[in-house]
Amino acid sequence: MPLQHPLSIAWSTSSDQRSDAFDTYRDSLSDIFDVVGVANDGRKGFTSQTNVTRFGASVIGRGQSVGQTFVRDAQRVRQSGLDHVMMVVNLSDGIGDFDGREVRSGGGSVQLRDLARPSSVQTSAVDIVNLIVPRHMLPSWLLGQRFHGLTLPGDSAGARLIGSHLLMLATVSNDLSEDEGIAAVEATFIIAERFLGRDPVTSPIHTQAIHRTIRRRAMHVFDSLPPRSATSVDNVARMIGVSRSSLYRAFEPMGGVLKYVRQRRLDRVYAALRSPNRQPGTIDGMAREHGFSSGEQLASAFYRRFDIRAEDIAPAPRQSLNGRRNPAPGAMDHAAHDVFIDWLRIGEAI
Repeated sequence: MPLQHPLSIAWSTSSDQRSDAFDTYRDSLSDIFDVVGVANDGRKGFTSQTNVTRFGASVIGRGQSVGQTFVRDAQRVRQSGLDHVMMVVNLSDGIGDFDGREVRSGGGSVQLRDLARPSSVQTSAVDIVNLIVPRHMLPSWLLGQRFHGLTLPGDSAGARLIGSHLLMLATVSNDLSEDEGIAAVEATFIIAERFLGRDPVTSPIHTQAIHRTIRRRAMHVFDSLPPRSATSVDNVARMIGVSRSSLYRAFEPMGGVLKYVRQRRLDRVYAALRSPNRQPGTIDGMAREHGFSSGEQLASAFYRRFDIRAEDIAPAPRQSLNGRRNPAPGAMDHAAHDVFIDWLRIGEAI
């Protein structure tokens, strides 16, 4: 069952409070971005304030920090274990490189960034609202577009409407239930459809919404089953009350049901390897635990997915908060992007 209240985490840190503020900030972001170009190498004048809330498999955050450049190269894309899309409301000016294409983003602009593709984004100051959504949660009309770096100018009607919606969602996130937040995330893309090259009259919004619901219910079933479960696709379809063909159609935009199941098993292996409480064991044992026929099969699939060997993954240095809510927003004095990055990896199975 989904949690009634969302998970949340918050921090406020600066080089005035602790000398390693920038180092912990950069380390906590290292799975998703390399951070460069920070004034004084972060030793003085560095600040970071962030609030993040998780709704289903997505997270929304409000972040502020000093000017910096976020670099996501091809190697980090492969090794991060993330296949997500960011929708960013930029409240300050920036310039980015997306597949060799220069894109400027003024204050109030809304930008889409594909975390499966390299990018480099330089900001005069970090002042953003950031929604991060798994690719399989995106509507089909957007999956069919080349959207990496797509930017709605801040003075456009689309950016104003989407920006105000996401800013309000980030502001009231702790007051929403899990289901209310998930609905608000889905509403973001219904709003965006008007302004991203689609005609809402001809768009099968209702069909897509039904498919998203089928996917979410099916993914909850798949993720709640033991990794070694032999439950078939037919059984899962019956469990959620849809036909086998409807289930297959719902998963078509993300490559099919079987691909999803394989990817989720690999995600769980990655999360287990990164756990600070990781127990010693063999690759064969981990393969049995996560539904692979052999250690060789797991090792091969893991390398193809992440471009790194499973045995080369080191445990995270800090204890993940996982299912615990942050006891008091703002109470943490160090950046902890790695916590919500783990939420993204694990998805709804928390």
